[in-house]
Amino acid sequence: MNVFIYLIARVFRIRIISDNWRNRFILLRVFWQVTDFHYDVNYSSTGDPNNMCHQDDVTFNATGSYGNYLCDSPWQLISSAIEAMYKIKPDPDFIIWTGDSVPHVPESDLDLDKVYTLIGNITDEIIRVFPNTSLFPVLGNHDPFPSNQMPYDVENNRYYKDILNVSNWNIVLRANESKQFQHGGYYSSQISKKFRLIGLNTNLYYDQDKLTRDLDDPANQFAWLKDELEGARKRQEAVYIIAHVPPGSFELGTGLGWFYDKYNRRYLDLLEEYSDVIMAQMYGHEHTDSFRVQLDAEGKPINTLFLCPAVTPWKSSLPGVGANNPSVRLYKYDRDTAIPQSYTQYYLNLTRANLKGNADNWEKEYDTSDVYAIDQLTPTALHGLARGFGDKSNKVFLSYLEFNSVMWDTSHECNDTCFIHHYCAITQLDYGQFNACLAGDGRLTTISPTDTTRHHSRRPTVPAQVPSYLYYVMGGLAVLLFVLFLVVAVMCFRRGNFRSFRVPKYSKFGSLSVNS
Repeated sequence: MNVFIYLIARVFRIRIISDNWRNRFILLRVFWQVTDFHYDVNYSSTGDPNNMCHQDDVTFNATGSYGNYLCDSPWQLISSAIEAMYKIKPDPDFIIWTGDSVPHVPESDLDLDKVYTLIGNITDEIIRVFPNTSLFPVLGNHDPFPSNQMPYDVENNRYYKDILNVSNWNIVLRANESKQFQHGGYYSSQISKKFRLIGLNTNLYYDQDKLTRDLDDPANQFAWLKDELEGARKRQEAVYIIAHVPPGSFELGTGLGWFYDKYNRRYLDLLEEYSDVIMAQMYGHEHTDSFRVQLDAEGKPINTLFLCPAVTPWKSSLPGVGANNPSVRLYKYDRDTAIPQSYTQYYLNLTRANLKGNADNWEKEYDTSDVYAIDQLTPTALHGLARGFGDKSNKVFLSYLEFNSVMWDTSHECNDTCFIHHYCAITQLDYGQFNACLAGDGRLTTISPTDTTRHHSRRPTVPAQVPSYLYYVMGGLAVLLFVLFLVVAVMCFRRGNFRSFRVPKYSKFGSLSVNS
């Protein structure tokens, strides 16, 4: 219908149709992000919620077939999430899967074979439901064994080769991508002529990884990433980066950082250096719904990072961190420029699903273009959104707060400390600047949300935005004109004078010339 409206507009030469209309209706496409399944094969609907819902000598009646907020995902929940993605949008351009398939259980419950099988089971399910869709996976910090200890010595470790061969990632990655993946769990894939996706293994920088703590460049990933970004710049390609662990600080609890400090700084420096080609970054790990905006030394927004909430509802063991409802995310992006336009969050109300005994009711939680009133997810727009939060009682911030836990916590209980942790985590990814922001200095060094100056001239020029309601008005006018055209054509045929295109006296096309 949208293409039809555009063509009709071209036929009638309606000048109001702009490049923005063409991008919105012709070139806009979608892709899925799903993350943090944390599949627990030992989950039992009658298991003990205080013991990860594992079965013991006592039978519990309130655990639930589709999951429990104290536990990781049963297979029913994982299958339901993937099936819901297909029902909502069965033909995305691609799917990104940002890691963590293994549950939060003691190491004694796992081994490498079990890890490979868990990851392989989920891989096979996504392939089964989406057999003709490209899948781009990355590893999470729980996906090696032992957890968090991601191998870097690839010459003496088969882990990455076994992920490809045993967990079936060699089916979803191309030959050249699989070859690169063996060198440290990272790869690069060309989506289209001017669009590249880079999958990283940021678990190598995670501060719980004792193997990589004293290294300069684990698995040579920094050097490789710089080469890839430099090549993308020379080829004028737009780049998406996907990974599991994000840089910066957690917005909940005490605001702990995820990377070792030296890796965090080096990673941010690379992102800043190549912010002209990086259009977006997608991460998982936190299980919460949030975003980040990287600022340069002058305080100008240069990069956007999207943090997708988890499928698992598991309540974190970290102090001050709660649970979440299971969730998946559908992005809309401009295929020509790769600029993300919006995303829609879908979720399952876990309590309701367990009560009804089915998990078919995955529903829309929100759309960024509606609740945040922004038409494109650019660094400037998202920085303006964060600046506009104002304080803990701001209506937009309270909506963000509900979304942060995927509607699990709707109490709106957030004091001044809570608010500033959210704001500083979003806007200050460097640890020193984050701490300064908490102390009250960060908001003084950032730019005004009304400053829309673009930092890099290489970024694609974005056309002026047209209010959404005008699309419907223009669409209606185009349909009306087409109907009138058909009426006039029929009248002319009936009168046998189609060549002269005689206009009936009662026609509204009175400005056209009439042959006598």
